[in-house]
Amino acid sequence: MSGIAQPTRGLSERAARVVDAVTRAWCDGEVDALDEVLAQDFVRHGQRSEMTRPQLKEAVRDMRRAFPDLTMEIVGVVEGETDLAIRWRSEGTLHDTYLGLPPTGRTYRVTGATFSTFEGDTISEEAVVYDRRGEYSSLGLPLLGSRGTSEVELVGPEALRSFHRRLVTGVTVVSTAGPGEPRGLAVNAFSSVSLEPPLVLICVQKSSSTYADLIASTHFGVNVLAADQLDVARVFATKQDRKFDLVDWRPGEFGVPLITGACAQLEVELQDTLHASTHTIFIGRVRAVIGSDAPPLVYADGGFFDGGDLRPAPGA
Repeated sequence: MSGIAQPTRGLSERAARVVDAVTRAWCDGEVDALDEVLAQDFVRHGQRSEMTRPQLKEAVRDMRRAFPDLTMEIVGVVEGETDLAIRWRSEGTLHDTYLGLPPTGRTYRVTGATFSTFEGDTISEEAVVYDRRGEYSSLGLPLLGSRGTSEVELVGPEALRSFHRRLVTGVTVVSTAGPGEPRGLAVNAFSSVSLEPPLVLICVQKSSSTYADLIASTHFGVNVLAADQLDVARVFATKQDRKFDLVDWRPGEFGVPLITGACAQLEVELQDTLHASTHTIFIGRVRAVIGSDAPPLVYADGGFFDGGDLRPAPGA
């Protein structure tokens, strides 16, 4: 076994077998051990989805492939006449692609609990909950039992796109120091989270060529482009390679690429990442702020505008 002793003292033989099988499956990859304690028609209930016994076994295999050093420590067990509650914590290092996330070499941790119901000597169903504030959530992935979306879409993409066109935003380029070369992309989903502590967030599509470098980085830059940098915006809105060869830039205090001439810049230390379907939300703590008097480049209704020419609203 993977070296973590599990609490079985005082448990019934039935409950001890569950603890042993769960540990063998998650820590050692012996997923067939689950067949010994899960009923043929077993169902695991998550927040938005359900898993059968074969699906759960496949999920364990997939996670152990991506996290080969995965461990699970059972920290508490409460047993009833037909029920069993197990509190646990798990840890592993991401060494392979997992649900579209590239290997980062980072260690993630999560705590949770399962609540099982027995029929005879086997578990017929269980519910699982996770501490989503734990470090495991920084994978930017849906946790087991939370995958899936509603089958009914109440708002179509065109209606939502039309709404977003009416929102006036600045034009930002998010940058990071990738291996061997700087990387960056245009991002309009940028927002302040709080002033104390100084937190900001960006949303990046997982299919972006910059995504793997960004999620593996410790810091990223936010460059608010100036009104005379439309050519820079067009460079970073494309998928071409070596974009920074086409613009002037310099490394910042924390090593992130900063674009020369931007009207405002941040250097941000990555704090957390959250999964949001096709995108990942990156939350970071601001470590440096650089500003100027240059007017910003503004985007609205599919076009770019000079932010210095804004007129006061009626009555302002």
